[in-house]
Amino acid sequence: MKILVLHGSMFGHTELLGNAIAEGAKLVEGVEVIFKSVDETEPDELRDAIGIIWGSSGIFGEPSPKMATFLSKLGQLWFTGALQGKVGGVFATASTQHGGVENVCKALQTPMQHHGMVIVSNTGPINADRAQYGNPYGATAVIPVETSKEAPMNKPNDSEIQIAKEYGKLVAETAKKLHS
Repeated sequence: MKILVLHGSMFGHTELLGNAIAEGAKLVEGVEVIFKSVDETEPDELRDAIGIIWGSSGIFGEPSPKMATFLSKLGQLWFTGALQGKVGGVFATASTQHGGVENVCKALQTPMQHHGMVIVSNTGPINADRAQYGNPYGATAVIPVETSKEAPMNKPNDSEIQIAKEYGKLVAETAKKLHS
């Protein structure tokens, strides 16, 4: 049973968050997790997955051009109904608190809805971390832009990483239950 975790990362930040999601999905026994960039993914690869989690960096509250290009290639899968009933989840990053991560998540869910996928909400125990960093639409992180090209890459904080791992596990568990 395959779970695809696909990222449309522009500068590496979204890839880091996606890696945490993939780590969480790998905790589910009997699931093979494939983690890769949408640049390296052919649409037909989605046919064999029971679950698909895709994510993008946000640009003014919308998915990056890299992700938009990938999504535009999924028309044949839609036409044949190849993704109907598959389990889906989304993730997003932005560089500011008001960078639109919720909008990006909702925009990433829309193609899943058109394909007839079952979307898993990012639910979990209500605690201080979820109140501050959680997002019901998917896993998200606000990662400030580096101060210079020489500065080390900023990363999601520990709470964002933990919530992303829990979400990856939840999506994988749901996919396994629905497709066992």
